[in-house]
This record gives sequence, structure tokens and C-alpha cells, in this order.
Amino acid sequence: MDVNHGHEDPGRGGVPLPDTGAMVDEHGRPPGVPSRTGTGAGAAADPARVDAARLPESPPAAEAEVNVLVSHCDREGAEAVLGVLAEAFPGMTPPSPAPARAAAGPGADPSIWAVTVDVRRRVPDTGLRARPASPVRAELDGAAEPVRQVRAVLEHAFSGEHLGTVSGEHELQVALRLTARADAPGPA
Repeated sequence: MDVNHGHEDPGRGGVPLPDTGAMVDEHGRPPGVPSRTGTGAGAAADPARVDAARLPESPPAAEAEVNVLVSHCDREGAEAVLGVLAEAFPGMTPPSPAPARAAAGPGADPSIWAVTVDVRRRVPDTGLRARPASPVRAELDGAAEPVRQVRAVLEHAFSGEHLGTVSGEHELQVALRLTARADAPGPA
């Protein structure tokens, strides 16, 4: 089998390849022209640009954020979960209570607390264990790896029961039921 068939055929036309006598490299540069990083016959590369190109890219803000909804609980339960998130992820958006769409029963708090957590601002584990007064439902939504990080923080601070997961192409939604851990300190 002749894999170079047609390369030497002048009737075929087109640009000759470098290995068949072309006067340009595979990027279309004639001999002696430097590449984008400055290697070759030209001036030296800008060290700051080269170093910046070699650094791993941090994810854009939208890919590092996790939307957290806290619901099916009283205010104290929500504050326990939000307190853990605020300590683990400083700079998270303040909670915004929104009225629940369904009518709440007598004595129930009809709110859903919503926060956005930026996992790039995570602090090292503080060993915080929280004890909500009642079970709390937490729904996490965002890119898969940031959701896993927030879930790990919550499951470290609380006992977490996995209620379900919905996977998308690049996103993940996880529902958890959080209760007090057996080794969590009691209320003061």
C-alpha cells in the first residue's frame, strides 16, 4: 500500500508537504520564522507570557459555583447547614429566603434558603460538626466536581442520606437529607 500516493503528483495540485520539499513547516511558517512562544531565529519569548501559558487554568467562576437550596426544615436547621457552608466556603452569597410555592402546614416554616458557593474559596477542614434541630433537605446543583466538594463538606459535618442524583453532560444535581451525626456535640 502506497501511503504517499499523490504527494509527488504535480497534476494533483495543492501545497507540497514539508517532507516532500515544501518551503514551509506544518504550521505554514517559512524556515527561520519563530513560533508563537519565540523559539527559533527571532527574539526571545516574553517570560511572563510563557509562564502564564504553562499555568493550569482555573475554572471560570460559573464552573466553580454550586447552587444550594436548603428546605423542608425550620430556621434553626437551615442556619446549621448554612453556617457550615459559610465556614467552609468564605465569601459565599448570603442566604436569601424565598417563599415556598406549596402551602406550608401549621407551625412549618414555608421557606427555602438559597445560597451560591464558590468552591475556589474553600478553607481547609475545620472539623466542624453541626447538629440541626430537625432533618434538613439540601439540593446541590452545578458542575460535577464542585458539587462533589460541597457534598463532601456537608457529609463530613452531618449525617447525609442520599435522596437522588441527576447527571447532565457537565452538571450534577444531588439531593441530600442531612441529620445530626452521632458524634456531633449536643446543643449548648
